[in-house]
Amino acid sequence: MMKSTMKTLIAAGLLSASVMAEAGLSANIGAMSDYYFRGTDQGVNGASMMGGLDYDAENGISVGTWAASLNNGELEVDVYGGYAGEVEDFSYYVGYAGYLYTEDGATDFHEINFNLGYGPVSLEYTVGTEDTSGGTPEQDYTFLALTGEYEGAYLTYGSFGNDYDGDYWEIGYGATYEGLDMGVAYIDPDSQIGSEETISFYISKSFDF
Repeated sequence: MMKSTMKTLIAAGLLSASVMAEAGLSANIGAMSDYYFRGTDQGVNGASMMGGLDYDAENGISVGTWAASLNNGELEVDVYGGYAGEVEDFSYYVGYAGYLYTEDGATDFHEINFNLGYGPVSLEYTVGTEDTSGGTPEQDYTFLALTGEYEGAYLTYGSFGNDYDGDYWEIGYGATYEGLDMGVAYIDPDSQIGSEETISFYISKSFDF
């Protein structure tokens, strides 16, 4: 799978175990018709504008930031970094991701991410914490996702655990045309996640420096 910061519709997203990316600085900008992440509706009215900046080093270390527009001019700002490598036919990634919000009273999320890939199959395991306020205890959660890919198409099953609960299926297809990355996904969360099923579209453009 290509490494992409359009994280919601590309199943492995910014946490991809890919070690194929060329070293250097890159940027991306795009839009998503219905902003879902891990089967969960992010509550944006209308399309969400998105963009990011990434740096990949030759030694496998990568860092980056990514932002998405929410309602009323608020933003989600993500920061992440980690190390990717290969052992024989297996690829792996270990890193950190933080999801931060400009809205007053919104809670932030902090995660340690593990990815393992073999051929067209990748496995993600995440351990995370939701910061809460007002004396409410922090919420700890896990997330496990299995993704299979074939020539631009992918199928993902994801499941939450610990203080969170719920499962979802996501099936999608992405392609590049005239330098633009485009894709569509059908997302089907269960009743415990509490989001409606949806079909979401995205378009993005990447720039290398």
